Amino acid sequence: MNQLGKWSASILSIGGIAYAIVVVIGMVSYGLERPIGGIVLVAMEILTLLLALVFVVMMAAIHSSAALEWKTNTLVALVFSALFAGISATVHFVQLTALRQLGTAGLVWPSPMYAAELLAWDVFLGLSLLFAAPSLQGSRLRRVARTTMTACGAMCLIGVIGPATGYMWLQFVSLAGYGLVLPVSCVLLALNWSRTGGA
Repeated sequence: MNQLGKWSASILSIGGIAYAIVVVIGMVSYGLERPIGGIVLVAMEILTLLLALVFVVMMAAIHSSAALEWKTNTLVALVFSALFAGISATVHFVQLTALRQLGTAGLVWPSPMYAAELLAWDVFLGLSLLFAAPSLQGSRLRRVARTTMTACGAMCLIGVIGPATGYMWLQFVSLAGYGLVLPVSCVLLALNWSRTGGA
């Protein structure tokens, strides 16, 4: 499980960078006024689906290697991560298949599909991170990972205010959390697993 943890955290780090690059390409290609489409959207959908599933593996590794007193916390985090991945993977699978063939793929606010996606990435991802973070005790790497994971979880939950109120600019708080802060946490966890064999 420690090897799975190291590799899943590494994949999430690299995948996060790859996703950011694809988004930049999309913004350059389509501008800020039009939704991203075409092959760039397909790449974003595939990356999002795969990274959501890999996140569950990382949370399982954290749960497996957590100290006994934190097992309840990490189990709750694992359950929330499964909810996050299940909803997000469903949204993006539907986008890649049925909606793409219907010519209506793309997440534009307000829409039920986008709301489901934000439930996954803002609420369930945020809660998963906040429940898992306290279990990262001990070494300096783990303490810094705990801090960044807590910050990301809080940023995700703050972002919920955006879709709840219609002020979608607040959603950028969540985007910064899982787009910038979460990859840092994953790098730290991967390094820790490489050095010590545990989370």
